[in-house]
Parts: sequence; structure tokens; C-alpha cells
Amino acid sequence: MSESNRVRIGYRVAGSADPWKIIRRTNDGLTAGTETQRSDEIRSDRQRSGQKVTTITAGGTLDFEMSAESFDDFLAAALCTDWAADVLTVGTTTKRFDVIKSYLADGEHIVFKDMEVGQLSLTAESGQKITGQITFAGREVDDDYDPTTDTFTDATTGLIFDASNNLNGVTVDGSALTNTCFKALGITINNNHQTDQCVGSLYQNHYKGSCDITTTSTIRMASSALDLWRSSIANTPVALAFNMSDGNGYSYAFELGEVYLSTEPPSGALDAILDLSADGTAAVAPSGEMISITRTVPVTP
Repeated sequence: MSESNRVRIGYRVAGSADPWKIIRRTNDGLTAGTETQRSDEIRSDRQRSGQKVTTITAGGTLDFEMSAESFDDFLAAALCTDWAADVLTVGTTTKRFDVIKSYLADGEHIVFKDMEVGQLSLTAESGQKITGQITFAGREVDDDYDPTTDTFTDATTGLIFDASNNLNGVTVDGSALTNTCFKALGITINNNHQTDQCVGSLYQNHYKGSCDITTTSTIRMASSALDLWRSSIANTPVALAFNMSDGNGYSYAFELGEVYLSTEPPSGALDAILDLSADGTAAVAPSGEMISITRTVPVTP
């Protein structure tokens, strides 16, 4: 019998023979779905003819809890670039991975090939773990892969991030908001992939489009929070920054230099805490970048 907690997922650079790196995750929706065409032939006995698979769609989602170092490759792939001096900005280089999904109790292995990161999101809510989701789009599937000669690298072991201990330094236009606080913060990187399919092939091709970066936030109502609404109706962008750190020297500094907000003043309520919800859309800042993620890696003794 297959065991639900003995499903292992790993990845490596597409087409390489590198060791598979095991991915930490809480859930996944990695699959190879099919689209079919059924015959419309008319039969005099009222019965129907068969159908054929015409499209195989490789990809899906992977849910995770944020931790230091574990998802650096996917952050880079989401921005279509490489870490350069421990900094990421929006790039133009398509990054692809092969992803292996192993049902260890059954000895079954599936490889999804040429997987691109279509979207990556991070979500932090007060008192909760910092979670994320990666959406993949692939170009081929090996439905009976043999990993006998392959090697696997263990997953990282650092403690997961949470919004109470590992998220700090949230600033708007370089300063913390006064007399209030952020209660939730999220960011999504979307590569707006477009898909087509060639005749003679069951698989789809995927092509990245423009990079959209959006934010979500919940802020306790105060005058400084209402100033964000005033910025939105004046169409004045703000600069947003925040840090994630494991507390042992490994950290990520996120900076979005120009974010256009969409928000409304909250309604009153009986015996409630008023919050302001603000959605943001990032644009190219005067620095020439939509976003920069700066990584600090502790020196190993």
C-alpha cells in the first residue's frame, strides 16, 4: 500500500546529471494531466467510438514553509536570473529544472522535465508560519523513471520562518509606520507564461511574458495607515521594504522601490479592531529595478 508521507520530491538543473536536491514542502499538486478528443463518428447502432489523448500538461504547484537557503534557486528562477553578489533583480534568462516525484513505498518515480517557475508567492500573517507556493509549467514527462544510478542531496534542516520571529524591518518610504503595524504581508511574482502546442507533439511549450510583482498587506488603522489610502488616490507610489532572517545570520532583504497601492478606508464596526487592506502593484523604480532581493549568507567557520 502506498504511504502518503513517503512521497519525495527533488530537483536539478534541466537536462543535467547533477544530484537531485530534495525539496522541503507541505503539499504538492505536481501532475501530468491529459486533454482528450472523442470521436464524433455516427454509428447506426447508437454506440460511441473511442477517444485519444491529444495534450499532456506537465506541471502543478508545490506548497512550502519558508526557511533559510531552501528556496534560493526558485526565487532566482521566479525572477529569471541568477544570484549575482547575493542579489536578485528581474532578469531575462529562462531557468528550467527537472523535478522528480518518487513514491518510495511503491518504488515508482516520475520526472517532470523542463519545469519553469510560472509564479512564486510568499505569505506572512501575524502569529503564523511564513508560507509559499511555487507554480511550475513543464514540457515533458517520464512516467517510469529509473533513478537507480542517481544520487540525492538531503534537504536543508534549518527551522522554518514565522511572521513573529523571522519577519521584521517593514518600512514604507524608508520608515516604519507610526502608531500602527503590519498584521499581514504577501508578495507574488508572476511571469505571465503563454502556452502553445505544435502539431506532432503531445506536450505544450511555455514562454515567459512580462514580470508582474504584486503585494498584499493588512495594516491596523491609524493616521499613518490612512496616508497610504491618500497615496493611492493621488496615484503616488510608495517604496516598500522588509526583511526575513533565520536569526543565525542568513537573511533576505526585499526592496520594492515603486509600489502603486489600491486601498479604501475601512468601515466602522461594533467592538472590532479596524484594519486597512492594501493591494500593491510594483513598477520600475528610478533605480531601474522593480525589486531587489539581497541575501546575506553567514560565513561557515
